[in-house]
Amino acid sequence: MSITCQSLDHIYGYNTPFEYYALKNVNLKIEKGSFTAIIGQTGSGKSTLIQHINALLLPTSGEIKIDDYIISQNNKPQNLKSLRKKSGLVFQFPEYQLFEETIERDIMFGPMNFGIDEKRAKEIAKKSLEMVGLDQTYLEKSPFDLSGGQKRRVAIAGILAMDPDILVLDEPTAGLDPSGIKEMMDLFKKIHEMGKTVVLVTHDMNHVLEYCDNVVVMNDGQVEKAGKVKDIFLDSDYLLNLGIDLPLITNLIIQLNLKGYHIDTSINDIDALVEVIGGELHG
Repeated sequence: MSITCQSLDHIYGYNTPFEYYALKNVNLKIEKGSFTAIIGQTGSGKSTLIQHINALLLPTSGEIKIDDYIISQNNKPQNLKSLRKKSGLVFQFPEYQLFEETIERDIMFGPMNFGIDEKRAKEIAKKSLEMVGLDQTYLEKSPFDLSGGQKRRVAIAGILAMDPDILVLDEPTAGLDPSGIKEMMDLFKKIHEMGKTVVLVTHDMNHVLEYCDNVVVMNDGQVEKAGKVKDIFLDSDYLLNLGIDLPLITNLIIQLNLKGYHIDTSINDIDALVEVIGGELHG
């Protein structure tokens, strides 16, 4: 499913003394099947934008189109449940949303809420749990007996059980250790390779460079730039002026180029970088 924003505004506290423009004339298209990062400083509008993707928030003006669904102030989709089945939103610390006695029941909740019978829901729960790297022995465990990383996997399995076409992730690796972060990002890469459209809000530019195809740069509620990751990262001064840190490998390449090398800043793999440096040294 593609996502298109047209002249999208969102104002918190509209017509009150606390009125605040969180989104200003956002025009954007996120292509079906892409892995798109949304980046920007805290307060730039990233989280507000993604909450429009399944109508948790409605535009103050303008509209957002998700395939055949059009969401606007005067046109809230009648079948909101159907839209939210197609667009799964993973908030920061999704493990806080676990509430059932067993992992199986927690994952089954969504499908059964959409009318799927218990037998089929059990099958979906098993499959979804395997997708996030946990085996069947976890089904009868309590979610509250798991580690933080395992809880997060279970919460994501609950969203995958709905088989969404779009997976929206709001800082999904927050609070995880380096090993857990790598495992989580590799999981999202696998989900993307299944044909899902993935939208990632993150402050970690290393993730953007390694996993994403496209990137949207937000600043003060507006989309300032959108394009391929390698093209956006070419303008390092622009990103640094916005207070956005460069990926570690990109920063290293820039420093090497200042010393006389001629290395493509789109390289995102350390082995490839070592090979290019070796070629220049022996060239």
